[in-house]
Amino acid sequence: MEKVNKEELQESMQEMKMDQQDIEKELDRALEQFKRLEVEQKAEDIAKQLEELAQKQEELAEKTEEGKADQEELKKEQEELNKEMDELRKEMDELEKKNAELETPMDLPKTDVQEQQIQDEQQQSSEQLEKKQNQKAGESQKKAAEQMEQLAFQMQSAMQSGAQEQQEEDMDALRQLLENIVHLSFEQEGLMDELTGTSVRDPRFVQHGRTQRKLRDDAKVIEDSLYALSKRVPQLEAIVNREMTAVNGNMDEATRLLGEARANERYKPMAADKQQHAMTSLNNLALLLNEALQQMQQQMNQSMPGSGECNKPGGSGGGKGKKPSMAKMKAQQEALQKQLEEMRKAMEKGKKPGEKPGEKNPGGMGMPGMSQQLANLAAQQAAIRKEMQKMAQELNKDGSGSGNGLTKLAEEMEKNEKDIVNKNISPETLRRQQDIMTRLLEHEKAERERELDQKRTSNEGRDQPPPDPARYFDHQRQRAREAELLRTVPPGLKPYYRDRVNAYFGTFDRP
Repeated sequence: MEKVNKEELQESMQEMKMDQQDIEKELDRALEQFKRLEVEQKAEDIAKQLEELAQKQEELAEKTEEGKADQEELKKEQEELNKEMDELRKEMDELEKKNAELETPMDLPKTDVQEQQIQDEQQQSSEQLEKKQNQKAGESQKKAAEQMEQLAFQMQSAMQSGAQEQQEEDMDALRQLLENIVHLSFEQEGLMDELTGTSVRDPRFVQHGRTQRKLRDDAKVIEDSLYALSKRVPQLEAIVNREMTAVNGNMDEATRLLGEARANERYKPMAADKQQHAMTSLNNLALLLNEALQQMQQQMNQSMPGSGECNKPGGSGGGKGKKPSMAKMKAQQEALQKQLEEMRKAMEKGKKPGEKPGEKNPGGMGMPGMSQQLANLAAQQAAIRKEMQKMAQELNKDGSGSGNGLTKLAEEMEKNEKDIVNKNISPETLRRQQDIMTRLLEHEKAERERELDQKRTSNEGRDQPPPDPARYFDHQRQRAREAELLRTVPPGLKPYYRDRVNAYFGTFDRP
C-alpha cells in the first residue's frame, strides 16, 4: 500500500470505470439490435406463412368447385385453414407488441381490417360447405386466398419502404454527427494551442477552463445521438462507442486538471496531454463514422436500381440541406417503369403472382417470386413519391404554390403504388407511368431554368480623357496650313478644272 502511486491508482480506476460503461453500452446496443432483427424476421415469416396459407386456400377452392372430394374432408380442411389463420392473427398481435417495445418502432401497416375480412370469408365458406353450397364456398375461398396474398404483399412492401426511409434518415443523422465531431475536434485543437501559450496566472486561463467544460457539454450531446444511432445502424461497430467514451473521459480529466493547475502549474501540461488524447479520439471517431457512411451509401445504391448517383457526404446525394434531385427521381422512375413493363409481360405469359422463386413460368423463363418483385417495386414507388412530396413542400414554403404540380404528380404515383400493391398492373397503370415520365421531364426542365441566374449584368464604366480645346484649335490650324500650301502651288489647269480644285480646297475651311 505504501508503494502505490495515487495518480496511477486513480488513472486505473478511471479506466475500469470507462470499461464498465463500454460493456453496459455494448450490451444495451446488442439487445436493441437483436430486438429489431427479431421484429424484422418475424414480419418476414408472417408474410411467408400468409403466402403459403393463400396457396393452400386456393388449392382447396379448386377442389371445392370440382365437387369430386368428400364433403366432410372439405369441411375439415377448411377448419384447419381457419385455425391457421387464427394463429397467424395471434402472431401479428405479438409482432405489434414487440415492435412497440423498440426504442424506435418500425413502420408496420395496420392490418386488423384485412385480417377480419379474411376470417369472415373463411367462416362464410365453412358455413356454405355445411349447407353443401360448394360453388359459393369456392368463391369465398378464392376471395380469402386473394386477400391473404394482398396482406402478405402489403406487409413486405411496407417493411421494405420503411427500411429504406429509415436508412435515409439514419444517413442524414450520421452526416450531421460527422460534421459536429469534426467541428468539435477543431475547437478542441484550438483550445489546446491557446492553452500552451497561456500562463496559469493569466486571467484567460480561467476562461480556458470554462471553454473546456463547454466542449464537454457538446460532447455529451454527440454521445447521446451517437449511442441512439448505433442501436439502429449495424455498420457502427462497438469501437465507436468506446472512442466516444474515451473522448468524454479525457475531457473530464482535462477540465479537472485545468482547475488544479492554478494551484500547481505542473498540472497544465497534463491537461494539454488529455486534450490531445481527446482530439485524437475525435479524429478516430470521425474516420469510423465516415467508413460506416460509405458502407450505407453503397448498400442503398445497390438496393435502389437506376439511382445513378452516389450519396457522397456533403455531395449531391440528398445530404443535409440538399433538396431532392429531379434528375435522380426521373432516373429511378424510368427504371421502375421498365420493371413494370417486364412484369406485365411476364403476367400475360401466365406466371401467377406469388409463384415461388426458381419456378418456371409457361414461357420457360425462371424468375424470382412475383410477390417479392412486386413488393420491391411498390417500395421503390413509395420512396420516389415521398421524395416528390418533400420537393413540393420545399417549393411551397414561400406560399407561391409552385409545388402544386409536384403534389398532383405524387398523387398519380400513389395511384400506381396502389395498383402494384393490388397486383393490378394494367395498361392504365403503364399509361399513367408514361404520363408521369412526361411530366417529370417537364419539371426537370423547369428546375434547370430555375437554377439559371436571371440577374441583369452591368458594364463597368471606363474613364474618358476630358476634351482639350487647345488640341482642337491646333488641329484646325494644321489643316489650314496644308490647304494654303497646296494653293500656293497651283497647277497649270484649264479654268474649269481650276475652279473644281478650288471648290475642293474650300471644303477644308468649313467648320
